[in-house]
Amino acid sequence: MNSKERVLCAINLGVPDRVPMDFSANQGTLDRLYRDLNVSSYMGLLKYLHIDIFDLRGVIDPIYKGPVPKETYLTNGVKQNFWGMRTRIMETPTGPEECYCDFVLKDITEAREMDKHLWPSADWFDFSDIENRLKLWKEFCIMITGVSMFQHASFLRGLENLLMDMICNKELAHYLMDKFTNFYIEYFDRLITYAKGNIDILRIADDIGMQNKQLVGTNTFNEFFSPRIKKIVDMAHSHNVKIMYHSCGSIIPFIEKLIDLGVDILDPIQVRAKDMNPKDIKDNFGSSICLHGSIDTQYILPKGSVKDIEEEVKKMIDILGKNGGFIISPSHVLQTDVSTANVEALYSTAYKYGIYEV
Repeated sequence: MNSKERVLCAINLGVPDRVPMDFSANQGTLDRLYRDLNVSSYMGLLKYLHIDIFDLRGVIDPIYKGPVPKETYLTNGVKQNFWGMRTRIMETPTGPEECYCDFVLKDITEAREMDKHLWPSADWFDFSDIENRLKLWKEFCIMITGVSMFQHASFLRGLENLLMDMICNKELAHYLMDKFTNFYIEYFDRLITYAKGNIDILRIADDIGMQNKQLVGTNTFNEFFSPRIKKIVDMAHSHNVKIMYHSCGSIIPFIEKLIDLGVDILDPIQVRAKDMNPKDIKDNFGSSICLHGSIDTQYILPKGSVKDIEEEVKKMIDILGKNGGFIISPSHVLQTDVSTANVEALYSTAYKYGIYEV
C-alpha cells in the first residue's frame, strides 16, 4: 500500500499493511529536527519518519488577496491577522509559543454591534493553483486543517466571554459562531473543489474537553456545536472527503454524538485525561469511528526515556490498532520539550512494530 491507500483503509475501519502515522510539530521543534536528522525540507522530514499524512496548511495555502494585510505588526510585539485575532510570542515552559491576546470583540454586548467588524470572505483567496501545487504530494494522504467554529471565535471574543455568551447572550454566541462556520464552509468547499479530488481529510479542531471533565455541557453541545458540525460534515462528504474531529481532553460524553453527526476520525485520544482509557474507547467506539493519536505529549514524550516511548507505542498499537481502524500520532503538536531521540523512538517503533500480519 502507498500512504494514501494505507490511511484511507484505516479510516474505513479496515486493516492496512501497517498502522498509518501522522505528525505535527511547532516551528522550533521542526527547526531542530531538520538540523539533528540532517534533512533539508518538510517533505524530506516526513519521508525520513515514514509519515503517511501531509497537512498542507502553512506549506500549500491559497494565495491571499484580501483588502487588509494578511498579517499586521502592532506595538509591543503584537501581530494581528486578517480576522483581527491578535497574538504575541511568549515564553512558556516548553519554549517560545505564539499565544492569543487582546481580544478585539471582548467588549461587545449585542450581536448587531458585531456588524461593524470587518469579516473576511472566501473571495479574499485565490485557489486556482492548488491542484498544480499538490502534484508533488500525491503519494501522501492529504489533509486540510483550520476549521473552527468555537475556538477561533474565542480568539476574537475571549474564551470566558464566549462561554458566558452561550448561557447569557445566546444571540451573540450564535452570530459569532455562524460567522466562522459559514466562512470555513465556503473557504474549504472552494479549496476542495479546486484541488480536484486530491484532498482526503478535512480536520475540525475545537477543544471541548479539559483534563478532568468537559468544557461545555451536553445541552450546549447540542445547541451550538452539533448543527454546525453537521453542516461541515455534509459539505466535506459531498466531495467524498473524510472528517477528522480534534478535541483534547475528556470528551467521552460527546463521542457517540460525533459518530452520529458523521465524523470519520476521532483525534487525539488524550489517554491521560479523565475516562479516556484507550481500551474502553476501542471497545466502545472502535467499530464505528477511526481512532487517531494516543501518544502522550504531557508526560511520556517530553519526560520518558526512549524505552518508555517504545513500550507506550507498542501498547497503543496493541490496544487501539487491534483489527485496524487506527492512525498513530502524538496527542498534540510536538513542542520543544520533546527531544529528537524521543521523536525518532516514536516513529521508528511504530514503523517496525505496526505491521499487521497477513
